Amino acid sequence: MIRSLWLRLVLAQVAIAFVLALGLPFIVNRTIREIGDDLTQRLLSGEAAEYLAAQRAGTAQRATSPKAGAIALYMAQGSRLRRLSGPDIPDLSALTPARLSREGFYHGPHSDFLTRPIGPGQTLVVAEDRQHPAVLHDDIVAYFLDRFIVIVPIALICSTLASLWALARAIRPIKQAARDARALDPIRPGTARLREDIVPTEIEPLVHTANELLDRAVSGYERERVFAATVVHELRTALSTISLRTELLPGGEPRDKVVEAVAHANEVVTQMLGLHGREEELIRGKPRAVSAAAQDVIDDLGGLIRSSGHGPVSLRSVGSGPARYAPDALVRITVANIVENALRHTPAGAGITILCDDAAATVVVADSGPGIRMRSGSDGRKIYSRADGSPSRGSGLGIAIVTRLIETAGGSIAFGTSEGGGAAVTLCYPAAQERG
Repeated sequence: MIRSLWLRLVLAQVAIAFVLALGLPFIVNRTIREIGDDLTQRLLSGEAAEYLAAQRAGTAQRATSPKAGAIALYMAQGSRLRRLSGPDIPDLSALTPARLSREGFYHGPHSDFLTRPIGPGQTLVVAEDRQHPAVLHDDIVAYFLDRFIVIVPIALICSTLASLWALARAIRPIKQAARDARALDPIRPGTARLREDIVPTEIEPLVHTANELLDRAVSGYERERVFAATVVHELRTALSTISLRTELLPGGEPRDKVVEAVAHANEVVTQMLGLHGREEELIRGKPRAVSAAAQDVIDDLGGLIRSSGHGPVSLRSVGSGPARYAPDALVRITVANIVENALRHTPAGAGITILCDDAAATVVVADSGPGIRMRSGSDGRKIYSRADGSPSRGSGLGIAIVTRLIETAGGSIAFGTSEGGGAAVTLCYPAAQERG
């Protein structure tokens, strides 16, 4: 089944043009010939009426056209035609006795005939030679049809082109609405709407419904943002209270574990609070080459890298071509969290490699740890864990929040296996403009 509206209309137009190209010449030819026959019949009837009127008046018969028309009398007793006036018509002998016995209009190979019984055993025949130059109506019919055969294809081609042009103009606003939809800001969805005044009337209800959906999405986003901010603040307050109360407990391993767990939770909440409401700031930040931003991350994490007992975190540039710039803050916060995650889950002494492709605005963080396993929760969320199933004490934003942040910006994140058997996380950032 053809789903393309454009292709359907094109095929319909071609089918219509094909049918018209075959049927219209036949219809017009038949119509013109019927008109010609009617005119010829009237002409010949007039000649017959004039002859009969002259006969009744006892006057001499006015001769018909000495070149094209003739009048003859058929006598049933003698079964022959007797020419009364006009030239010889070559097809008079083609009239059968059956036709001569009744009134009618007939076509011969080269002539037209009108027969009219005028008395017992007598039939008046009025004939016209179509091949003679004096017979204008037959020439007009042939002249028109010769040119009509040329005009019809040209008219159909022009009509098809005009229809396709009009169709293209009608679809243009729909394509513009699609471009506007792709340009909607995921961070600020309320800043743009689909224009309802430019689309065809038939499409306007769909665009209006889409705008209503955008409005509901904006309202839902705002409610979620306010709710998240409230929850984070409440959690931070509760964790601060728990931390103070824990300090009053007697020392020992249980107390130390509680303090560690509270500190970890407080760190997560603090980072979430710092991130909350900053999506636009991170995504709309200063553009910069991804390799430069990744190098800053390595410099900032130098102390953590040395204290972790890991090998060096190396950075290599790959790819070629003009650099495409990505938001600096977005690159730094996402790469930093992926590197921190690798430091926590790779064995001591193992190295971490960062591959930067400035031309594609892509960063790959590869390690030799247990790898990353992703599954979908019952509520549709993506859940990340160590591939070997061992427990993790992850901190920071976490891969899930990094995924949300980079996908919200219009980029993508992918998980694979590195050459060392660990995880290879590919961060593809939204492509910015080339510098200069």
